[in-house]
Amino acid sequence: MKAVLDDKVFFSETVFALEVKSPQRDIIQRSAAGLDGQVNIDLGFRGRKIVQKGELRARNQAELQKQIDEINGLIDGKLHILKCPDGRIFENLLIDEFQTGSSVTGGAHICCKYKLTYTQQG
Repeated sequence: MKAVLDDKVFFSETVFALEVKSPQRDIIQRSAAGLDGQVNIDLGFRGRKIVQKGELRARNQAELQKQIDEINGLIDGKLHILKCPDGRIFENLLIDEFQTGSSVTGGAHICCKYKLTYTQQG
């Protein structure tokens, strides 16, 4: 199984690096006259960063550029779902950034490294 973003296979390899950061939590601290200490109001989880790195592959430069354009089109402010080959599913993802490296031709395909940065909403 390959990684799938919104039920589309953009990523040709089954192996990619996925860095899942710790969730961030927001707290408001308030103090009042005559009260020792502070009152903490827990606002709950706000989100966490997920960074995916790997390689895009295609038969030619036009197909590779089409894949890149389709992923760029997902930077739309909507929530997305990433399904990993190991069975993990990450929902409520905003795509913050998509970076690609230079294209390398090798054998019957052309490829480039990529980095996708998501924010998973809490």
